[in-house]
Amino acid sequence: MLPQLITNGLIAGGAYSLIAIGYSMIYGVGKFINFAHGELYMSGAYCFYLFYNILGWNIGISILLAIAFGGVLGIALERLAYRPFNKASRLVPLITTIGASTILKALVMFIFGVQTHSLLKGEGYQHALSFANFSFTPIQGLTIVISLGLMLSLGLILKKTRTGKALRATAESRQSASYIGVDTDRISQITFAIGGLLAAVAGILVGFDQNISPSMGILAGFKGFTAAILGGIGSIPGAVVGGFCIGLIENLGAGYISSAYKDSFSFLILLLILIAKPQGIFGEK
Repeated sequence: MLPQLITNGLIAGGAYSLIAIGYSMIYGVGKFINFAHGELYMSGAYCFYLFYNILGWNIGISILLAIAFGGVLGIALERLAYRPFNKASRLVPLITTIGASTILKALVMFIFGVQTHSLLKGEGYQHALSFANFSFTPIQGLTIVISLGLMLSLGLILKKTRTGKALRATAESRQSASYIGVDTDRISQITFAIGGLLAAVAGILVGFDQNISPSMGILAGFKGFTAAILGGIGSIPGAVVGGFCIGLIENLGAGYISSAYKDSFSFLILLLILIAKPQGIFGEK
């Protein structure tokens, strides 16, 4: 059973890591938590559902458009829910993103209804590939490969490109970065866009494998947030490590303790982290 549980944990961890990276990047640049981030994840899945399942467009075009929509939605959140209040109390943008989360969820329920929907069920994508002691579907395998590929690509962008260096400088000190000519508002917008893109990818990949619903972003967003805290909020490597740790812990716990408590393990981990080491694995005090 152990190889299968580890495989399941890595699959879940790939999606959690993509969500956690968005939390950490936005916190690093803006020093606040975007509580609408889970709804970016949900919106990506529903955009694909609209383009592919309802309108009948090509699957590749539907995926690209849904991912792009996640980036655009991230930019809209930055312009409407964060930038007008970034000089106010830190509590204000937290409240506005909670409001944005509620609005997005309500819009999806109004347009698509409250029932669950399937994306690729019954099309041959769920045929399991079996190995010695574990199995996974092609979609689950793609989830791990695409997640790791995006994480490595983002790391290279942050290290090698001019925009990546500007983003890192802004995360280090927004004021100092502005003194040397960095357009910090533009960097903030790019950060929200990247977070939205990654969240949309995670939503689509999970949507391929599972049913989608308007509430799917709540639990996924919380687990991504917990992963970011575990790794050290503001640290991208920490978000990746935290995401895979959460995925492994919840699946091992479900296998060896009880699947009924699978989602509760994330809450327990968050509580223990905040008590024992609130800065996380890679975070600073």
